[in-house]
Amino acid sequence: MLERGFLRVAVNDDAIGFSNQETDGSFTGMGIDYSRALATALFDNPNAVEFVVVEAGEDFNSVASGTVDIAATLPTHSVLRDATLGVDFSPTVFFDTQGVLVRGDSGINSVEQLQETTVGVLTGTRSQQNLEDAAQRAGITLNIQTFSSQDNLFAAYDAGEIGAVSINRGVLSNRIPTLSNPGNQVILEENIGKEPLAFIVPENESEFADVVRWVVNAPIQAEFFGINSQNVNEFLDGNSDIKRFLGVSGNLGESLGIDNDFALNIIQQVGNYEEIYNRNFDETALPRNLNELMFVEPGGLVYYPPFSGSDQVSVPLVDNDNRNVLEEVLDRGFVRVGVRNDAQGLGFAEENGNLSGFDVDFGRALAASLFGDPNAVEFVIQTTGSQRFSDVANGVVDVTSRNATHNLKRDALLGVDFAPINTYDAQFVVTPTVSGITTLEQLAGGRIGVTAGTTSETRLREQLSAAGINAEVVALDNFQTIFDSYINGELDAITGDGGLIISSLLTLPVEQRSQHQPFPEVLGEEPLAMVVDENQSEWKDVVSGVTYAVYEAFELGLTSENVTAELESSDPVVRRFLGVEGNIGESLGLPNDFALNAISAVGNYSEMAERNFPGIPFDPGSVPYTEGGFLFSVPFA
Repeated sequence: MLERGFLRVAVNDDAIGFSNQETDGSFTGMGIDYSRALATALFDNPNAVEFVVVEAGEDFNSVASGTVDIAATLPTHSVLRDATLGVDFSPTVFFDTQGVLVRGDSGINSVEQLQETTVGVLTGTRSQQNLEDAAQRAGITLNIQTFSSQDNLFAAYDAGEIGAVSINRGVLSNRIPTLSNPGNQVILEENIGKEPLAFIVPENESEFADVVRWVVNAPIQAEFFGINSQNVNEFLDGNSDIKRFLGVSGNLGESLGIDNDFALNIIQQVGNYEEIYNRNFDETALPRNLNELMFVEPGGLVYYPPFSGSDQVSVPLVDNDNRNVLEEVLDRGFVRVGVRNDAQGLGFAEENGNLSGFDVDFGRALAASLFGDPNAVEFVIQTTGSQRFSDVANGVVDVTSRNATHNLKRDALLGVDFAPINTYDAQFVVTPTVSGITTLEQLAGGRIGVTAGTTSETRLREQLSAAGINAEVVALDNFQTIFDSYINGELDAITGDGGLIISSLLTLPVEQRSQHQPFPEVLGEEPLAMVVDENQSEWKDVVSGVTYAVYEAFELGLTSENVTAELESSDPVVRRFLGVEGNIGESLGLPNDFALNAISAVGNYSEMAERNFPGIPFDPGSVPYTEGGFLFSVPFA
């Protein structure tokens, strides 16, 4: 591709707002804008793209066969598609939901009133299955008619040949103005399917996937910083995080094999996420809602891992891409999981030698999913931060489940990939409450403890340097040693992931836990995830599927106590998830009841958190997106 000098991209020509061909032959849409962003990053030219129009549903094969480099059709990312179609997915570009469009004078106000209505859907999409699920829940019968293109679908609806259309809301909102009577159109309130839309990328092409991932993240990070195409030059002399992001300092782009100023060029040529959204959608007709930035009012699901990191490992990395980790694990009969044993609540050795903790639970969930036995796991204790990555890359463990922050340099340079985020943490600084110290400036001349070789150490040193604060950084491999020094008064402050600090506070008597306070401002976000070897898509699909399972169970109201009874559920989504119907597990190389086994063993996300962090207030955001939180699983089917 680099030798060719341009990007070859599969697109649709009738998906208004996403991937559409205008009358003058040009292409527009969110997928098109991001394609130009990728071309900008690779070739410093937003026009170094050849768009290849494909039929609905043919985008997957076009990528899997190598006909194109990537598909900007933005289909829905699902566990089943990830496992069976020979492709991988980028981070979610647009969080959509499926809706139903009816005429305003039809008298139809809900799905239940669609009885015997002919509803049109697009072939090659998830729309038909979602619609059938909704009809089954409502106890009604629908006449479903499929169409090969959006143009044909909406032409039939406009001509009165069908009574309703069911497709993603983003499509519906952009199609209504094109209809002959746009004022007589209503989108029903019910969401009948979650649709996280993403680029299709080739399987087991981790270097390219890394570039795509961070190109997708760049406009999101820019919006968070307040940077857009009009003011970006004003930020070239910003703080250290902004300079590194824009390529003024550091070598983030070089880590990915592209120009260091790739993000700057993308923002100049294409814009930030808000600009891309507003260019392609009318926010009045389609408010951003789920597509607002996470942790920024009003809050949504759009998120970026940190544009930071280091490439520090303690041993050379081995190139072993020719292995198949999933086959190795299944042949061996147990899974090797890297964890820690010194952090209560995360990974901790009890007096009897047994391990417990949130990260340990994920290891047991993997074992239960793979073998139906949560004890079919060998835990390997990782005593240093760098082992989290080298152990995986070199085949010492199959997966690391030891709170590891997903950031750019680790993604690009350490021979690993990351499973979906399982904890949205942040880096906190904690001081004794009686000290009155609540800012870094007040720590001038003091001593701050941090775990060596972590994102936390890198960020702490950068922020102290940028602010000209002369404080001593005490970096040690063992956080418990750091914490003990802090409690003994040998350190003025400690910093690290919130989960790690909470873990240490749990070792104190209850009355002493409130004697320590976090700074009001965090030093940075710390999205934590399990670590897998790169170019092992089959194995990553398994680890991702188990991660999503504890989220999905929480959303569906499934717990370790009721999950067995829910095998009798009439809800088709629940039945497929638990393996009563369909073959999602088999598609991953697992038993079809893998999710049932995982939830029976460790519970859902909420159960895991409450069991391992007793007495710690539950983060109000750590609830499913359907309840206003940020926990989101891609659909399973």
